[in-house]
Amino acid sequence: MTQLYSMQRRVLRLKIEPRSKARPRSFQGQTRPYMPKEYKAWMKDARAQLAEQWVDEPLDYVKWIGIRFYGPRRGDIDNLLGGIFDAGNGLVWTDDRVTNIDNVSIRHNKASTKDALIVIELIYP
Repeated sequence: MTQLYSMQRRVLRLKIEPRSKARPRSFQGQTRPYMPKEYKAWMKDARAQLAEQWVDEPLDYVKWIGIRFYGPRRGDIDNLLGGIFDAGNGLVWTDDRVTNIDNVSIRHNKASTKDALIVIELIYP
């Protein structure tokens, strides 16, 4: 228990509507799948907002991540989490593998699109 007291805590706020992780798409005969342009634009915005708030090196280990989504109720919660994990990969945390992130808590609160927000709380050594 004393180990938790020596850990650091940070809160990051993204003023962006929660969006589900997109699946790569491809057409018949296409050798390389692509991501939808709307998702790529969302990812660019999410990473830019994260980069403004996280100026340290990516974390190799995160004890706990708490994510609160505020916005319209759309998509599956695991896909919302996947989008945020992809946005933070290589920027806030080195990778979203279970060896790098111990514990995750997720919550979705219904809010209007204009009040959309994603709050990411981190506890790490």
